[in-house]
Amino acid sequence: MILTQYVAAYDGPDVDERVMGIAVEQSVLAGTLGFNPWYTEHHFRGPWQSNPLQFAAYVAPQLPPETYLGFGILSVPFYHPVRLAESMNHLDQLVKGRTLFGIGSGFAGNEPDGMGLEPLYHASGQAARDTMDVLAKLWAFQTGDPEYTFELPNYRGTLRRRIAPAPYRKARPRIIRTANSEAAITTAARNGWPAFLGIGRNPMPFADQVRLYRRTLAAAGHPQDVIEECLRWCTVDWLSVIIADTEAEALASADRARNEHLALRARYIEQFGPMEGAIAAQNTNETIAAAYARGGDMRNIIAGTPETIAAKVQGLVDAGINHLLVRFLGEWTGETRAVSENSMRLFAREVMPRFRDIPPPTDPLALDLTTA
Repeated sequence: MILTQYVAAYDGPDVDERVMGIAVEQSVLAGTLGFNPWYTEHHFRGPWQSNPLQFAAYVAPQLPPETYLGFGILSVPFYHPVRLAESMNHLDQLVKGRTLFGIGSGFAGNEPDGMGLEPLYHASGQAARDTMDVLAKLWAFQTGDPEYTFELPNYRGTLRRRIAPAPYRKARPRIIRTANSEAAITTAARNGWPAFLGIGRNPMPFADQVRLYRRTLAAAGHPQDVIEECLRWCTVDWLSVIIADTEAEALASADRARNEHLALRARYIEQFGPMEGAIAAQNTNETIAAAYARGGDMRNIIAGTPETIAAKVQGLVDAGINHLLVRFLGEWTGETRAVSENSMRLFAREVMPRFRDIPPPTDPLALDLTTA
């Protein structure tokens, strides 16, 4: 995850060029090391995240040709569906299908207001569901089909010809759906979409999420290629990771990185007021904004030697998870950049090679789901 810890605690036009340059630099290093760079979307919270599709298109030619570009997540209610479908298809064509579009509602706070979206409609998840329903119909529409008209609270349109370009050699771009609830998990599986599993605001235990998704996927009657696509790209987030040569060094580095980041959050809040985080208030009565301010999204820091981290990755492999989204702690715009960069390099050199030749699962019921 590229520069996703960034907080615009120093907010001015003179900062934008430097921060965007650092995001490009980290992206290129990630691709060189064998990672697939992932980009978030935020508005009014820093310079590079406001248009991740355009940013990724700029970075793509600077990456090794086999690299995928990921988005975690595109805030689909903030777009006119036709423009979003066109933009996703366009990037998918340019990089020959090597895209991973995480999609969902996106952050709350002042983002829906700024985008002209009714906050409750957004916060309920209905705005995202409605937009994704339209997207599915847009990708299926072909020139010659009966006219298709859609109307959402903010957007409307009528199609008489297909959107162009089409996705690269498939019916739609590769989608990974956020799964914050049992209903979201089953919807993703029934639609043949990979899902984000294990994310913080889902009250279900991780093992139950895996079982529910895989059983629903098996029962949905999808073609084998759809099943294999889902099993390859179902994703688990590790939001706070530190790797070092010794356990003590990893823990000390984690403290340094977390403290620096919390100081930036405190400075931001002092100047601009509360800011909301996406994954912070699990199983508490605390507001998301309050939990984010105290670092709730860093409550489960994964810190240790390469051996320690590899053992934890192996646990995911044993549960049938094939794709891992990692956020390395450390401020690339601050004093703990070296902490993050060292973790990236150690993960690439010491952890990734151990799992490179493990094939993705192909049968959703092949694992012992009673103990996953």
